Amino acid sequence: MGNRRGLWIGMALLIAGVAFWGVGQAVNPRSGDTEFKQALESMKEVKSFRGTYIANPSSAQHSERLWEVDCNRVIVHQQSHDSQSNANSPNSDSPNTDSPFEMKEDELLVGSQIYTRDSGGSWQSAGEAGPTYSAKWYCDNLAQGTVRDLLPDILSMTRHAMIGGGDKKTVNGVQCRDWKFAMSSASSGQQGSVCIGVDDHLPYEMTMEGGRFSYSDYNRPIQIEAPEAVLQPASSTNAAN
Repeated sequence: MGNRRGLWIGMALLIAGVAFWGVGQAVNPRSGDTEFKQALESMKEVKSFRGTYIANPSSAQHSERLWEVDCNRVIVHQQSHDSQSNANSPNSDSPNTDSPFEMKEDELLVGSQIYTRDSGGSWQSAGEAGPTYSAKWYCDNLAQGTVRDLLPDILSMTRHAMIGGGDKKTVNGVQCRDWKFAMSSASSGQQGSVCIGVDDHLPYEMTMEGGRFSYSDYNRPIQIEAPEAVLQPASSTNAAN
């Protein structure tokens, strides 16, 4: 039964993808693949940017993320804020029995090191990040066009997604065009939209079922509030490279 349901979900995503892909191709024939390939090449030249994520609001839960990337100094700053109240969902008759909570995290990746900010505002060393998910790992992936977590996974979209063009709009002061995408496999499927800059071919917004991502300040100086002693290892790592 589960396999049949998964198959039906996959078919529904595929049909939906074909529908909006056909509309997009009628308006912008063959331009979707070209635009995404240009975006991939433009992203390889990015050295710094900011990103945010805000989950779609619910009555009980709230989730948001902020990240600042400075690959000139090999630094990635990440903040998260998650909270849950005991309010009931307006679409549910059952009482919410989950306990309310609030959790904030502030993390600084410097070269291969990790620092966390404690409740008093001081930065504490948490050791090495390991071979993956360090600032160096993120920056290397960004330069190679294989970054997935901090920017839209354009590489996978160029290989596996059906893409349809939409309208132009302004996001973070930049004019961009919305491109709808749909990716599906036997086990999962994703669909949403990415707004790519008309002039610089960089992503400025991605919307999916769970929430909205926003990107800004490409290749601009990123000011990160942290003691120089914490940021110094990044300068040393960058100089060594």
